[in-house]
Amino acid sequence: MNIELSTASETSPIEVIDLHVSARRKAGKSLLSVRFLCRHNRYANHLHMPELSWFDAHQLQQFSQELALAQYPQSNSTDLIDAGLRLTGSVRRLAGTWNTGRTVRIEPLPSSANQFVPFTIHASHHDVKTYAGKLYNRLWELFTRG
Repeated sequence: MNIELSTASETSPIEVIDLHVSARRKAGKSLLSVRFLCRHNRYANHLHMPELSWFDAHQLQQFSQELALAQYPQSNSTDLIDAGLRLTGSVRRLAGTWNTGRTVRIEPLPSSANQFVPFTIHASHHDVKTYAGKLYNRLWELFTRG
């Protein structure tokens, strides 16, 4: 997958090799870690989400599927309450025309303990669809292993 990460100070293309999902127990809760595995580790801090509850992981996966299917002028948004994130996705606009690309803005919820500068990820329709499928498969594998 190829994505473009836009922070407040720069925009850079990133080649995502795979998606890694792992679980661990903390204070009696099962928390999930979702990370992009990139060819270059330069953006590891930006591409590592806070730990997610199973509910948040389901919301993330559902958001990704809906974004992959979105057509202009549709957009979707979801709040990952436990992680303190707001995701807003839309069909991408380049040079005044709508195309098949997708844009996702990631920002902290006002009540989040982990405040950070919002950033944006741009990806093709195909890459969002691939990501949604991989996330579903990784979550299912983790769930069935227990």
